[in-house]
Amino acid sequence: MRCLVSTLLLLSALSASSVRADECDAKAREIAGKIDLDAGPRGADNSIALSARGDEEDDYGAYLLCKGPLGMTLHYLSPPSPGSKWYEFVGRSAAILTGVKTASIVLEARNCVENARLRDGIFRSPGSALRIMCNVSKKDARADLSLAAR
Repeated sequence: MRCLVSTLLLLSALSASSVRADECDAKAREIAGKIDLDAGPRGADNSIALSARGDEEDDYGAYLLCKGPLGMTLHYLSPPSPGSKWYEFVGRSAAILTGVKTASIVLEARNCVENARLRDGIFRSPGSALRIMCNVSKKDARADLSLAAR
């Protein structure tokens, strides 16, 4: 009997992780399809690259981390001194992952980056509808931002 229970627990854990993997792949395809990106294959680090289809200056990309410390997480690296188009890209893509309105995400991302810049280090936004963490490079003012649903 104990062996049967152990086997059932193992099977349920394995099926749950494959469902989560399928959910992550499906979410990557959904994000890519809605905002005109290409979803790459899952990497060894359990992430999926979401890359721009063109080579324009304002074509941005992100990574969907399937099992990040915050759960399923979008990870972004901005161009030097990010502008409004980059924040809009973050807002549109993260809205698909989180279900939070684009305008709210844009505001949260701007606040997070500005707080990281002022604090000269990593900033985690408290009390938000999102789990958002960011850091700003001193060298080139690039923002490194991770965002997940709460």
